[in-house]
Amino acid sequence: MPTVSENSDRWGHYNWAQQGDEWSPGGSAEGTAVLWQRTILPRIQRYVPAGTVLEIGPGFGRWTQYLRRLCDHLILVDLSARCIEACRARFADDPHIDYFANDGESLAMIPDRSIDFLFSFDSLVHVEADALGAYLAQAARKLKPGGTGFVHHSNLGAFVHPKTGEVRRFVTQRNWRAQSMSAGVFRRLCDDAGLACRSQEMINWIGRGQRTDQHHLNGRCIPLTDCLSVFTTADGQSAPTRVIVNHSFVDEWRQAIWIADAYVRDARSDIPAVIADDSAPLRPLLRKLRTARALRRIGGVSALATVALQRASAASAFAVSAAKAHLMGEANRWFTSRHIAGWRSATVFESRMR
Repeated sequence: MPTVSENSDRWGHYNWAQQGDEWSPGGSAEGTAVLWQRTILPRIQRYVPAGTVLEIGPGFGRWTQYLRRLCDHLILVDLSARCIEACRARFADDPHIDYFANDGESLAMIPDRSIDFLFSFDSLVHVEADALGAYLAQAARKLKPGGTGFVHHSNLGAFVHPKTGEVRRFVTQRNWRAQSMSAGVFRRLCDDAGLACRSQEMINWIGRGQRTDQHHLNGRCIPLTDCLSVFTTADGQSAPTRVIVNHSFVDEWRQAIWIADAYVRDARSDIPAVIADDSAPLRPLLRKLRTARALRRIGGVSALATVALQRASAASAFAVSAAKAHLMGEANRWFTSRHIAGWRSATVFESRMR
Protein backbone atom coordinates (compact mmCIF):
# COMPACT_ATOMS: atom_id res chain seq x y z
CA MET A 1 0.00 0.00 0.00
CA PRO A 2 -0.41 2.16 -1.96
CA THR A 3 0.01 0.18 -5.18
CA VAL A 4 0.37 1.64 -8.66
CA SER A 5 -3.26 0.80 -9.47
CA GLU A 6 -4.46 2.37 -6.21
CA ASN A 7 -2.51 5.55 -6.96
CA SER A 8 -3.95 5.61 -10.47
CA ASP A 9 -7.49 5.29 -9.16
CA ARG A 10 -7.03 7.77 -6.31
CA TRP A 11 -5.52 10.61 -8.32
CA GLY A 12 -7.55 9.93 -11.43
CA HIS A 13 -10.76 10.46 -9.46
CA TYR A 14 -9.53 13.07 -6.99
CA ASN A 15 -11.43 16.37 -6.99
CA TRP A 16 -8.40 18.67 -7.57
CA ALA A 17 -10.66 21.58 -6.61
CA GLN A 18 -7.74 24.00 -6.25
CA GLN A 19 -5.31 22.45 -8.77
CA GLY A 20 -3.30 20.93 -5.93
CA ASP A 21 -3.01 24.10 -3.86
CA GLU A 22 -5.29 22.43 -1.34
CA TRP A 23 -2.27 20.29 -0.38
CA SER A 24 -0.14 23.36 0.44
CA PRO A 25 0.16 25.23 3.76
CA GLY A 26 -3.15 26.87 4.53
CA GLY A 27 -4.74 25.03 1.60
CA SER A 28 -4.11 27.99 -0.68
CA ALA A 29 -2.20 29.23 -3.74
CA GLU A 30 -0.46 31.68 -1.43
CA GLY A 31 0.74 28.77 0.69
CA THR A 32 2.08 27.10 -2.46
CA ALA A 33 4.04 30.23 -3.38
CA VAL A 34 5.54 30.58 0.10
CA LEU A 35 6.41 26.87 0.25
CA TRP A 36 8.17 27.08 -3.11
CA GLN A 37 10.16 30.22 -2.26
CA ARG A 38 11.13 29.33 1.30
CA THR A 39 11.30 25.54 1.33
CA ILE A 40 11.74 23.98 -2.11
CA LEU A 41 13.77 26.51 -4.11
CA PRO A 42 16.55 26.89 -1.49
CA ARG A 43 17.04 23.12 -1.62
CA ILE A 44 17.32 22.88 -5.42
CA GLN A 45 18.86 26.23 -6.34
CA ARG A 46 22.23 24.59 -7.06
CA TYR A 47 20.64 22.62 -9.92
CA VAL A 48 18.48 25.23 -11.63
CA PRO A 49 18.23 26.91 -14.05
CA ALA A 50 18.91 23.82 -16.17
CA GLY A 51 18.65 22.82 -19.79
CA THR A 52 16.12 19.98 -19.58
CA VAL A 53 14.09 19.25 -16.45
CA LEU A 54 11.94 16.17 -15.85
CA GLU A 55 9.10 16.44 -13.32
CA ILE A 56 7.55 13.16 -12.21
CA GLY A 57 4.04 13.41 -10.79
CA PRO A 58 3.16 17.05 -11.53
CA GLY A 59 -0.52 16.62 -10.63
CA PHE A 60 -2.31 19.74 -11.85
CA GLY A 61 0.92 21.74 -12.11
CA ARG A 62 1.45 23.01 -8.57
CA TRP A 63 5.27 23.06 -8.97
CA THR A 64 5.27 23.07 -12.77
CA GLN A 65 4.27 26.72 -12.79
CA TYR A 66 7.66 27.55 -11.24
CA LEU A 67 9.86 24.89 -12.84
CA ARG A 68 8.90 25.91 -16.36
CA ARG A 69 10.62 29.26 -15.84
CA LEU A 70 13.84 27.58 -14.73
CA CYS A 71 14.67 25.50 -17.80
CA ASP A 72 14.85 25.48 -21.59
CA HIS A 73 12.80 22.31 -21.88
CA LEU A 74 10.41 20.76 -19.34
CA ILE A 75 9.06 17.19 -19.50
CA LEU A 76 6.05 16.18 -17.40
CA VAL A 77 5.33 12.52 -16.65
CA ASP A 78 2.34 11.44 -14.57
CA LEU A 79 0.48 8.22 -13.91
CA SER A 80 -2.84 10.03 -14.33
CA ALA A 81 -3.85 10.97 -17.86
CA ARG A 82 -6.30 13.39 -16.29
CA CYS A 83 -3.45 15.26 -14.58
CA ILE A 84 -1.46 15.40 -17.81
CA GLU A 85 -4.41 16.83 -19.72
CA ALA A 86 -5.02 19.38 -16.97
CA CYS A 87 -1.38 20.53 -17.18
CA ARG A 88 -1.58 20.64 -20.97
CA ALA A 89 -4.57 22.97 -20.71
CA ARG A 90 -3.10 25.07 -17.90
CA PHE A 91 0.18 25.69 -19.71
CA ALA A 92 -1.13 25.67 -23.28
CA ASP A 93 0.69 28.91 -24.09
CA ASP A 94 4.07 27.46 -23.11
CA PRO A 95 5.69 25.74 -26.13
CA HIS A 96 8.68 24.25 -24.34
CA ILE A 97 6.76 21.66 -22.24
CA ASP A 98 6.20 18.03 -23.29
CA TYR A 99 3.51 15.91 -21.63
CA PHE A 100 3.39 12.13 -21.10
CA ALA A 101 1.04 9.81 -19.22
CA ASN A 102 2.77 6.60 -18.19
CA ASP A 103 2.12 3.35 -16.33
CA GLY A 104 3.52 4.59 -13.02
CA GLU A 105 6.99 3.15 -13.65
CA SER A 106 8.18 3.75 -17.22
CA LEU A 107 10.32 6.57 -18.61
CA ALA A 108 10.74 4.89 -21.99
CA MET A 109 9.39 7.96 -23.80
CA ILE A 110 12.41 10.02 -22.73
CA PRO A 111 15.68 9.82 -24.70
CA ASP A 112 18.73 8.53 -22.86
CA ARG A 113 21.26 11.09 -21.60
CA SER A 114 18.82 13.97 -22.09
CA ILE A 115 17.87 15.12 -18.57
CA ASP A 116 19.84 17.66 -16.56
CA PHE A 117 17.61 17.69 -13.50
CA LEU A 118 14.92 15.29 -12.27
CA PHE A 119 12.40 16.71 -9.79
CA SER A 120 9.52 15.30 -7.77
CA PHE A 121 7.96 16.80 -4.64
CA ASP A 122 4.85 15.65 -2.73
CA SER A 123 4.11 12.93 -5.28
CA LEU A 124 6.50 9.98 -5.07
CA VAL A 125 5.89 9.83 -1.30
CA HIS A 126 2.93 7.66 -2.32
CA VAL A 127 5.06 5.24 -4.35
CA GLU A 128 6.29 1.92 -3.01
CA ALA A 129 9.85 0.64 -3.36
CA ASP A 130 9.28 -1.45 -6.50
CA ALA A 131 7.94 1.47 -8.56
CA LEU A 132 10.50 3.95 -7.21
CA GLY A 133 13.27 1.47 -7.90
CA ALA A 134 12.07 1.21 -11.52
CA TYR A 135 12.17 4.99 -11.86
CA LEU A 136 15.70 5.18 -10.43
CA ALA A 137 16.98 2.40 -12.68
CA GLN A 138 15.77 4.35 -15.70
CA ALA A 139 16.93 7.70 -14.30
CA ALA A 140 20.48 6.33 -14.41
CA ARG A 141 20.11 6.14 -18.21
CA LYS A 142 18.02 9.27 -18.77
CA LEU A 143 20.22 11.68 -16.82
CA LYS A 144 23.12 13.35 -18.57
CA PRO A 145 26.57 12.72 -17.09
CA GLY A 146 26.65 14.84 -13.96
CA GLY A 147 22.86 15.14 -13.95
CA THR A 148 21.05 15.39 -10.63
CA GLY A 149 17.76 14.24 -9.13
CA PHE A 150 15.76 15.63 -6.21
CA VAL A 151 13.04 13.28 -4.94
CA HIS A 152 10.64 13.58 -2.04
CA HIS A 153 9.79 10.03 -0.93
CA SER A 154 8.41 8.14 2.02
CA ASN A 155 10.42 7.22 5.11
CA LEU A 156 7.53 5.35 6.70
CA GLY A 157 9.43 2.08 6.35
CA ALA A 158 11.80 3.25 9.11
CA PHE A 159 8.92 2.74 11.55
CA VAL A 160 7.94 -0.78 10.52
CA HIS A 161 8.30 -3.29 13.36
CA PRO A 162 10.76 -5.99 12.21
CA LYS A 163 8.73 -8.80 13.78
CA THR A 164 5.17 -7.82 12.88
CA GLY A 165 5.87 -6.05 9.59
CA GLU A 166 3.43 -3.32 10.65
CA VAL A 167 4.01 0.40 11.14
CA ARG A 168 4.39 1.14 14.83
CA ARG A 169 1.21 2.43 16.43
CA PHE A 170 2.57 5.78 17.59
CA VAL A 171 2.85 6.84 13.92
CA THR A 172 -0.73 8.06 13.66
CA GLN A 173 -0.45 10.50 10.73
CA ARG A 174 0.67 8.45 7.73
CA ASN A 175 -0.69 10.62 4.91
CA TRP A 176 -0.91 7.80 2.32
CA ARG A 177 2.84 7.21 2.59
CA ALA A 178 4.51 4.13 1.09
CA GLN A 179 5.27 1.60 3.81
CA SER A 180 8.08 -0.16 1.94
CA MET A 181 10.15 3.01 1.45
CA SER A 182 12.71 4.58 3.77
CA ALA A 183 15.90 6.58 3.52
CA GLY A 184 17.94 3.40 3.75
CA VAL A 185 15.90 1.66 1.05
CA PHE A 186 16.36 4.67 -1.26
CA ARG A 187 20.14 4.48 -0.84
CA ARG A 188 20.10 0.79 -1.72
CA LEU A 189 17.93 1.45 -4.79
CA CYS A 190 20.42 4.10 -5.92
CA ASP A 191 23.27 1.63 -5.50
CA ASP A 192 21.38 -0.98 -7.51
CA ALA A 193 20.76 1.56 -10.28
CA GLY A 194 24.36 2.73 -10.40
CA LEU A 195 23.48 6.15 -9.00
CA ALA A 196 25.18 8.01 -6.17
CA CYS A 197 22.91 9.20 -3.36
CA ARG A 198 24.62 12.41 -2.26
CA SER A 199 22.39 13.67 0.54
CA GLN A 200 19.19 12.90 2.42
CA GLU A 201 17.10 15.09 4.67
CA MET A 202 14.64 13.19 6.83
CA ILE A 203 11.69 15.42 7.68
CA ASN A 204 8.47 15.38 9.67
CA TRP A 205 5.14 16.20 8.06
CA ILE A 206 1.86 17.71 9.24
CA GLY A 207 -1.53 18.30 7.67
CA ARG A 208 -2.33 20.93 5.10
CA GLY A 209 -5.29 22.83 6.60
CA GLN A 210 -5.23 26.51 7.54
CA ARG A 211 -5.72 25.66 11.21
CA THR A 212 -3.72 22.46 11.13
CA ASP A 213 -1.54 21.28 14.00
CA GLN A 214 -3.25 23.61 16.47
CA HIS A 215 -1.57 22.01 19.47
CA HIS A 216 1.86 22.81 17.97
CA LEU A 217 3.68 19.70 19.08
CA ASN A 218 7.42 20.04 19.21
CA GLY A 219 8.93 18.74 15.98
CA ARG A 220 10.68 15.94 17.86
CA CYS A 221 7.28 14.56 18.77
CA ILE A 222 6.29 14.14 15.11
CA PRO A 223 7.83 11.10 13.37
CA LEU A 224 10.14 11.70 10.40
CA THR A 225 7.90 9.94 7.89
CA ASP A 226 9.34 11.69 4.79
CA CYS A 227 12.73 12.11 3.14
CA LEU A 228 14.24 14.49 0.58
CA SER A 229 16.98 12.70 -1.36
CA VAL A 230 19.49 14.12 -3.85
CA PHE A 231 21.28 11.75 -6.23
CA THR A 232 23.56 12.03 -9.24
CA THR A 233 24.96 9.84 -11.94
CA ALA A 234 27.89 7.87 -10.58
CA ASP A 235 31.23 9.54 -11.26
CA GLY A 236 33.48 6.80 -9.98
CA GLN A 237 34.08 8.55 -6.68
CA SER A 238 32.45 6.84 -3.73
CA ALA A 239 31.47 9.08 -0.84
CA PRO A 240 29.12 8.43 2.06
CA THR A 241 25.65 9.90 1.82
CA ARG A 242 25.22 12.95 3.98
CA VAL A 243 22.12 12.35 6.11
CA ILE A 244 20.39 15.17 7.98
CA VAL A 245 17.65 14.60 10.56
CA ASN A 246 15.48 17.71 10.42
CA HIS A 247 12.92 17.91 13.22
CA SER A 248 12.24 21.55 12.31
CA PHE A 249 10.54 20.97 8.96
CA VAL A 250 7.13 21.34 10.60
CA ASP A 251 8.17 24.84 11.62
CA GLU A 252 8.82 25.72 7.97
CA TRP A 253 5.30 24.56 7.21
CA ARG A 254 3.77 26.50 10.10
CA GLN A 255 5.62 29.65 9.09
CA ALA A 256 4.41 29.25 5.51
CA ILE A 257 0.82 29.23 6.82
CA TRP A 258 1.39 32.33 8.92
CA ILE A 259 3.18 34.27 6.18
CA ALA A 260 0.58 33.40 3.54
CA ASP A 261 -2.21 34.46 5.89
CA ALA A 262 -0.58 37.62 7.23
CA TYR A 263 1.23 39.05 4.23
CA VAL A 264 -0.24 37.53 1.07
CA ARG A 265 -3.92 36.97 1.62
CA ASP A 266 -6.61 39.53 2.25
CA ALA A 267 -6.15 40.60 5.84
CA ARG A 268 -9.76 39.96 6.83
CA SER A 269 -11.16 37.20 4.64
CA ASP A 270 -9.12 34.35 6.12
CA ILE A 271 -9.04 35.23 9.81
CA PRO A 272 -10.03 32.10 11.76
CA ALA A 273 -13.67 32.13 12.77
CA VAL A 274 -12.80 31.96 16.47
CA ILE A 275 -11.23 35.43 16.13
CA ALA A 276 -13.34 37.03 13.42
CA ASP A 277 -16.68 36.05 14.94
CA ASP A 278 -17.08 35.77 18.70
CA SER A 279 -20.26 33.73 18.30
CA ALA A 280 -18.56 31.06 16.16
CA PRO A 281 -17.87 27.56 17.54
CA LEU A 282 -14.64 27.35 19.49
CA ARG A 283 -13.43 24.13 17.91
CA PRO A 284 -9.87 25.29 17.11
CA LEU A 285 -9.32 26.42 20.70
CA LEU A 286 -10.96 23.32 22.13
CA ARG A 287 -8.58 21.16 20.11
CA LYS A 288 -5.75 22.83 21.98
CA LEU A 289 -7.19 21.63 25.28
CA ARG A 290 -6.96 17.93 24.60
CA THR A 291 -3.79 17.46 26.59
CA ALA A 292 -2.87 18.47 30.11
CA ARG A 293 0.21 20.18 28.71
CA ALA A 294 -1.91 22.48 26.55
CA LEU A 295 -4.22 23.19 29.48
CA ARG A 296 -1.30 24.30 31.63
CA ARG A 297 0.22 26.36 28.82
CA ILE A 298 -2.78 28.67 28.49
CA GLY A 299 -2.92 29.29 32.23
CA GLY A 300 -5.19 26.60 33.69
CA VAL A 301 -8.86 26.80 34.61
CA SER A 302 -8.84 30.51 35.47
CA ALA A 303 -7.72 31.36 31.95
CA LEU A 304 -10.42 29.09 30.53
CA ALA A 305 -13.06 30.88 32.56
CA THR A 306 -11.86 34.26 31.33
CA VAL A 307 -12.04 33.21 27.69
CA ALA A 308 -15.45 31.62 28.23
CA LEU A 309 -16.87 34.84 29.68
CA GLN A 310 -15.56 36.76 26.69
CA ARG A 311 -17.59 34.52 24.42
CA ALA A 312 -20.87 34.34 26.30
CA SER A 313 -22.84 32.69 23.53
CA ALA A 314 -20.52 29.68 23.57
CA ALA A 315 -19.58 29.78 27.24
CA SER A 316 -21.62 26.78 28.29
CA ALA A 317 -20.16 24.32 25.79
CA PHE A 318 -16.71 25.77 26.35
CA ALA A 319 -16.93 25.39 30.15
CA VAL A 320 -18.04 21.76 29.86
CA SER A 321 -15.15 20.94 27.55
CA ALA A 322 -12.73 22.78 29.84
CA ALA A 323 -13.93 20.84 32.86
CA LYS A 324 -13.50 17.55 31.00
CA ALA A 325 -10.00 18.56 29.96
CA HIS A 326 -9.14 19.42 33.56
CA LEU A 327 -10.57 16.17 34.97
CA MET A 328 -8.76 14.12 32.34
CA GLY A 329 -5.46 15.86 33.05
CA GLU A 330 -3.78 12.93 34.77
CA ALA A 331 -4.85 10.48 32.08
CA ASN A 332 -3.65 12.82 29.37
CA ARG A 333 -0.31 13.26 31.10
CA TRP A 334 0.11 9.47 31.10
CA PHE A 335 -0.96 9.25 27.45
CA THR A 336 1.44 12.02 26.42
CA SER A 337 4.37 10.52 28.29
CA ARG A 338 3.76 7.13 26.65
CA HIS A 339 3.71 8.67 23.19
CA ILE A 340 6.78 10.85 23.79
CA ALA A 341 8.61 7.68 24.85
CA GLY A 342 7.54 6.12 21.58
CA TRP A 343 8.67 9.17 19.61
CA ARG A 344 12.05 9.05 21.33
CA SER A 345 12.32 5.42 20.29
CA ALA A 346 11.47 6.49 16.76
CA THR A 347 14.39 8.90 16.83
CA VAL A 348 16.64 5.95 17.64
CA PHE A 349 15.23 4.06 14.64
CA GLU A 350 15.83 7.07 12.43
CA SER A 351 19.42 7.45 13.59
CA ARG A 352 20.02 3.80 12.67
CA MET A 353 18.87 4.55 9.15
CA ARG A 354 21.74 6.97 8.63
